Amino acid sequence: MTQDERLIALENHIKKYGKITIDEICHTYGISYDSARRDVVKLSSYPGILRIRGGLILDEKKVSLSFEQKPKQSPIKQKLAEFGASLVKEHDIIFVDAGTTGASLAYYLNVSSSVITNSLECLNEISSKPNIRKCVLGGTFDDFSHAILGDMTIEQIKKFQANKAFIGVSALSESGITTDLETDANLKRAMAQQATQVICIVEASEFNTQLMYQSCSWSDIDFIVTNHNPPENIVKQMELHGVELIVVSGTSK
Repeated sequence: MTQDERLIALENHIKKYGKITIDEICHTYGISYDSARRDVVKLSSYPGILRIRGGLILDEKKVSLSFEQKPKQSPIKQKLAEFGASLVKEHDIIFVDAGTTGASLAYYLNVSSSVITNSLECLNEISSKPNIRKCVLGGTFDDFSHAILGDMTIEQIKKFQANKAFIGVSALSESGITTDLETDANLKRAMAQQATQVICIVEASEFNTQLMYQSCSWSDIDFIVTNHNPPENIVKQMELHGVELIVVSGTSK
């Protein structure tokens, strides 16, 4: 196998599994440490691949989109949100985070329950459903995310106890959930701390992506609902922290 052929195979491996070490390269391809190191140097110049001590990891950076820029009618997101709504049981008390997925989940929610949200879009979706008790968190409305955020919002969250929290996810990596706003990161973490179960609805495209601010860690999450099996490095984090994976049928790209 030539180096060019090996680099193609290694790039595909990293995209599938999230990382590779120099020792693994040596063992897999029967090459010397120096040859493997030269492969690592070349691959580190590829977009989305980061060189670390002893190997390489997938490190895709995201361009943040405002609420208005995000697609509202993604068929995959709609299907995942519909499944998420099916997890809500009679008389559940739930947090629903702001974002397009939370609004979609609210659209499909029909069971008698109590909803606590920082999303005006979510409130709009459930406003005509008399069997759902509605609680809107106060605070500062953020134009970029269309979320109600801030210290006041977090203090209100601390007054509630919920059965489930549906946390919005724009980026999910080995470190957990990251966001582009510190106030949003803090809010997600507060919701997670006040809920018995934390459910994250994640499109597969969000795996191994990262934004600026650390939010919920893997130890905060109970369920991942997605449309495709995650990369191996994400699966390892889920297994390590006892996170249950739910792949919704009929949503794979």
